[in-house]
Amino acid sequence: MGFFDALRRTLGGDSAPKYSPREIEARFLGVDPDTLPLPPETPFESGIYDRTQWAKKFKRVLAELPGSQPEWDDVAAEGRAMDFDPAWVAQFGREEFALLVRRAVADRVVTEAEHQKLELARDLIGIPDAEAEAILHIVVAEAETFFGGAVEGA
Repeated sequence: MGFFDALRRTLGGDSAPKYSPREIEARFLGVDPDTLPLPPETPFESGIYDRTQWAKKFKRVLAELPGSQPEWDDVAAEGRAMDFDPAWVAQFGREEFALLVRRAVADRVVTEAEHQKLELARDLIGIPDAEAEAILHIVVAEAETFFGGAVEGA
């Protein structure tokens, strides 16, 4: 009867319900449209929300080093899967590394544990030694100017 109802509606000028190709395929297969995979011609595009959430995760993993080191590979893989611009990721990593250095010198003493954390972060982010050293010198110089004295252990 469904066919004859559709034929009568069409010939009578009644508008038939509008279905998307995805809904038509799902009805044909007898499944929920939401269970169908996305068509290949619909590429994934990350947005501001994705970038913000990834950045929070990145910051948390860096802040909790060395205990969070096992999570690093997942964060890095997620950034690649989201197709973030590699230049943006690299710059973001450098900025976060500089913030780690600032936190380390904030109390005017850089401990051995903080040195190890900074070295591990540098290695994970992929910052060359010379660049990390330059960042360290800039931040320490800022801190010494601000505090009016030397930073121990830097």
